[in-house]
Amino acid sequence: MFDKFGHDDEGSEDPGDAPEADMTPTVDDPSERLRVDAPSVRDYSTVDADPELQKEFWSQVLLFNIALFCLSLGLMLVAFRSQWTFGGGLVAVGLFAFGRGYRRYRNVQKD
Repeated sequence: MFDKFGHDDEGSEDPGDAPEADMTPTVDDPSERLRVDAPSVRDYSTVDADPELQKEFWSQVLLFNIALFCLSLGLMLVAFRSQWTFGGGLVAVGLFAFGRGYRRYRNVQKD
């Protein structure tokens, strides 16, 4: 006969005598359903632009970097250290480089 806990009264009291059931639950890993394949990316190392366009691009990058550096440093020298001569010269060089780069950019856009 079984008691209220489901144990057999006539059997052994030792739980080691009972056949062990697999007590570990089987759980499906939900991340298995969420796996997404990474998108493929085109290999741009084989695609080459026109060499003339590449040269123009890098020259404009250089011009705009010079313009940004000279303008920012020149304005800081004028504002914080009152170095009007050197700071003003840097601002002038920065404005010239910016104007030159912008004009070259517009000419490339027209072509």
